[in-house]
Amino acid sequence: MIVQTDAAASAADLRTLGAYSARMAAGDFDAVFDTFAPEFRTHVSARVNPEGAAGDIRGHERSYWASARAAFPDMRFRVELLIQSGDLVVSNWTLTGTHTGAPFFGVPPSGRPVTINGTAILRMRDGKVVEHWGGPHCAEGLGLAGARFGAA
Repeated sequence: MIVQTDAAASAADLRTLGAYSARMAAGDFDAVFDTFAPEFRTHVSARVNPEGAAGDIRGHERSYWASARAAFPDMRFRVELLIQSGDLVVSNWTLTGTHTGAPFFGVPPSGRPVTINGTAILRMRDGKVVEHWGGPHCAEGLGLAGARFGAA
């Protein structure tokens, strides 16, 4: 579902995020370097990955998704909702898979289904993501309550 709340909001931003999601779902995790600006900053690094709070964190984003694909070989990524107002886009997403691959943040494979849901607020500028708030909400099936989702 896509909801555009600002008539002046750019459809190009939504297309950019759609292409990013498609590449990530296909396992092309380098998409983060094409979609996120070098000056990209997240306001959640201090909470989920304190050592990545300063500087270019695109590599951490790439590592997260590569780790997820390795842990959940049947991984599926869906964007459930996009809402745009001005230069901000709210995205609600879901990752599903079966934990049959590599350990995920130290949790050994269980063979169980996993669902990770998250919401991100993204600031867009010149066709790139420059700022982020949000993150994973729920990692059902992993037993990771309270775990940090930083780069391994």
